[in-house]
Amino acid sequence: MKLGLLGWIVSDLQDVTYDMVRGVAELGFHGMGAHLTVPAATIPEATATTAARAVADVGLELLQLWGPYPCIISPDETVRRAGVQGARDLVKLAARMKIPASGVRPTSLNPRGDWWPHAHNYTPETEERFLRSLMEILETAHEYGIEIVLETHVTTVLNSPERIKRIIETTGSDLLKLNLDPVNFMGDLPTAFHPAPTLHKIFDLLGDYTATVHVKDFYVEDRLVVHISETIPGTGIMDLDTVLKRTQALAPDMYAIIEHLPISQIALAKQNLTQRIRELGIPLG
Repeated sequence: MKLGLLGWIVSDLQDVTYDMVRGVAELGFHGMGAHLTVPAATIPEATATTAARAVADVGLELLQLWGPYPCIISPDETVRRAGVQGARDLVKLAARMKIPASGVRPTSLNPRGDWWPHAHNYTPETEERFLRSLMEILETAHEYGIEIVLETHVTTVLNSPERIKRIIETTGSDLLKLNLDPVNFMGDLPTAFHPAPTLHKIFDLLGDYTATVHVKDFYVEDRLVVHISETIPGTGIMDLDTVLKRTQALAPDMYAIIEHLPISQIALAKQNLTQRIRELGIPLG
């Protein structure tokens, strides 16, 4: 198993230097991703080259590239096409930076955010628009030889392992994978308090399509109605042993990814996760 990190590079890449990313290597990670805060098409060639070289020079793999784009499930065809173009631009930038994978998030019909809920995120019409957008993005991915990795969440059209598997198989693309993120399937209290059955289900159904596994933790807040919040791995109620065992079973060199933490908490998360991995007897590195 290898350990990766998302959330260290969240910028327009102009701040990515050897000294900036050296801390990730010093913490013992093997790879990292990059998340743009500006459209991929606006990144200068020199900036992209410098950032990629900095990560390579500290001995890390640059795993995936993410970035913003308009809603790819919008019923407004102009908006949808703009979103597809933004995702295609990410693929092209990933290829120039020699990053093997480019991320696709499903977006949301909620105008306040890509991950916020909306009643129509779950309709057959929305799934059809998402599939159409995904197929168009995959055309560019195949042209450049870049994997597409999906992000999923119960608030989006990619809300269940069954639907995710169906969409992946419908595309027929061997370049389409996903970041398997167990916490993102914790949508109700019974599942949150007893996650093991859901964990086995998502690994059983989606394991063959998994690029990386996001190893996060969560807790249930004492508030009405349902508030499930992420926390530092090892401090919540996620069944991390099951997550890590199933991750290792996918492939000996599968990446377990830490994300969504402030810089100040990453060292503790890495320490907790490393300790649990060693206690389980899983080879690391």
